[in-house]
Amino acid sequence: MQTDGDERVPEPVEGEQLRLDTIARLSTLAKTESLLVAQYERDQLSVTDAGASTLIAVDSRLAWLSGDVLLANQLLQKLKNGNTAAIDFALEEQIAQAALSGQWLRSASLLFKKAQAPEEQKNASVDSDRLFGYLIRVTTSALSAELKKPLVPDWRAWLEMQLAYRQGPEALRVWQSTAKNRPQTPAAPSHLLAWLDASPIDRIALILPLDGSLRAAGEAVATGAISQLYQSYPDPAIRPQLTVLNLAHYASPRAAYYAAVDSGADMVLGPLTKSDVASLQHIDALPIPVIALNQPEPQIHQAIAKASWTTFSLAPEDEASQIADEAFGDQCRNAIVMASPNDRGLRLLTAFEAQWAHHGGTIRGKLIVEQQAAANKAMGALLGSGSSDQRIQSIEQAFDIPVDARGRGRSDFECIFMLAPDPVTARSWRPLLVFHMTGEVPVYATSAINDGVINTRNRDLNGVVFLETPAMLPPSPAGRLGRLEALGRDALVMAQHWQQALTTENWIIK
Repeated sequence: MQTDGDERVPEPVEGEQLRLDTIARLSTLAKTESLLVAQYERDQLSVTDAGASTLIAVDSRLAWLSGDVLLANQLLQKLKNGNTAAIDFALEEQIAQAALSGQWLRSASLLFKKAQAPEEQKNASVDSDRLFGYLIRVTTSALSAELKKPLVPDWRAWLEMQLAYRQGPEALRVWQSTAKNRPQTPAAPSHLLAWLDASPIDRIALILPLDGSLRAAGEAVATGAISQLYQSYPDPAIRPQLTVLNLAHYASPRAAYYAAVDSGADMVLGPLTKSDVASLQHIDALPIPVIALNQPEPQIHQAIAKASWTTFSLAPEDEASQIADEAFGDQCRNAIVMASPNDRGLRLLTAFEAQWAHHGGTIRGKLIVEQQAAANKAMGALLGSGSSDQRIQSIEQAFDIPVDARGRGRSDFECIFMLAPDPVTARSWRPLLVFHMTGEVPVYATSAINDGVINTRNRDLNGVVFLETPAMLPPSPAGRLGRLEALGRDALVMAQHWQQALTTENWIIK
């Protein structure tokens, strides 16, 4: 044992097996009860009862859940260095933590090291898919910089393979033709062969609303798909044929789908609305694949699963989960949440709360802004500045003198989730947050706050961290329909990776 101040830190014992049930039990306690409860239970364990390595693993997990990322990593490193039997556990923890923090190259590098162990060969296929999924998120410039370093052959091969993949199937075939380039441990993922060997998609049909209130949305998706088609296939000799079917000209989405089938289409992209997607998904047997551009209701999606069906959409629930990931990876553990009472606001809130609880985050306060006129007072009460301001006012009234002071807000949170359903609401909430002395606190939001317009009115949102489609960002934001144009482009790209997507659940495009 080592002594660090008053705290006794155990030393790992070589060959000692981890008690995974103990680690899981205390982790669950920390997430469902509190860190204090979990820490109390951990303090009741002795080295004799649980084993030194298990205690170090528990301490690392609790440090991570408390936001002490540096200590968590130090303990995992200590565990790896002192007990070879715990290396697999420690590496997996470091991989997960790096991925959640957006350190994709680090997570990929750690997974590559983990895959080298002889006992890990039974997981070679899974590791290969995961490794590819991490590397696809790494920027091309970061991959190129990594390749300038002295690297082991297999790791170099993985990075070169990733760069070749991004250049297209022909570049990947050239890379693959050189035997020495192929990584061995782990080998290249099987879904790459599925992509290279897939039958070409020669005819694609888009089913979109091109009349009525959704005309602009449908036209934006079509514009994006057509733009991507010409970008991906500059040679007209090999360019797939793209047909756009106006849903308004057919009795139902099913009728439009069968019209696409009869026209000789190899694949359908669309429809665009939840109800139209649900109608199409109820077809018992789909003659040709469908990439739906929205998600049906959850109960429908779970009840019906088809090999020739996938969804590709701009779901607000997905974004709410992703900002929870982002903030937790940024070391926030205690949050304040604001949401609207409308359908979109509550959907965002529900998805966020589920993901935040999954990670082990704590919601210190929650505000559903029922009336915008009362938002200022409600925020003051939530953030703790309201009562402090009232005390200052009482002193001023009692002594009839001005007090040169501002109230102090609460300090038990590290971030704020502003789940505003639209830009107008976000622009009204953000200044109030600053007024209530939270200007230095990180604020997270979804793409709903961004209208895609370069305008001085959006300056109130400066500093807010939000998710967004790259097409909606400077230097050339695409306006309010930019996300739908990007959806059309990405759906067209996804069509070319269809067979590949069927063989993996990991990322294959970025």
